[in-house]
Amino acid sequence: MRVKQPLERTPDEWRLLRALVADHVARAPDPVDDRVGRSLAALGTVLQDGNAERVVAHVRRELRSTADPGTADVLRGHLALALVARSAEVRAVTDDGGLAIRTRRQAAECHALADEVLALRPDPGLVALALDLRGRAEEAERWRWVEPGVGQAAVVALAVLVLPFVGGAVGSAGVTAGGVAVGAALVFGFVLAHRRRGWALDTRSVRRPGL
Repeated sequence: MRVKQPLERTPDEWRLLRALVADHVARAPDPVDDRVGRSLAALGTVLQDGNAERVVAHVRRELRSTADPGTADVLRGHLALALVARSAEVRAVTDDGGLAIRTRRQAAECHALADEVLALRPDPGLVALALDLRGRAEEAERWRWVEPGVGQAAVVALAVLVLPFVGGAVGSAGVTAGGVAVGAALVFGFVLAHRRRGWALDTRSVRRPGL
């Protein structure tokens, strides 16, 4: 079961991924044994809403139950394709059909799905899809800086500069040290308040939120 090319980053990724999975199920060769037949039948339902997780579990069971190398190789391809379908089920679908990672859970699950596909060593097309998925998950998990308002930044900067001098003005080392500590806490809080994970910055409207 071969994927001709990676999924292109076009607006309607959801439609393209569904078409890719459906095409490869339709072109799959006749099953060589009952396990492959059952796995292929399960793959035929993988695009039904909410069904990809069940299909993944089913194909995993078939793969664990065989000792035949040829059957195992076919089933690994089935499992990789089911995992790719699961990645679409996990992610949100935007109004224009884009596949988006919008939560911490989605990012973590997509990363795990990509790693599992790569561990199966499927054909190059599925490897490319998995690498793209892992890259998106890593991008979604990365911290990003959110530009603060000018007023907020000015207040924090003024506090950091002024507070230590208050202690000096009153001749108190304790007040000076306290001013330095408060200034450091303000900077730390300011940084925390103005960084976000990549997934939290995607504000596109969605027609389906994912899992």
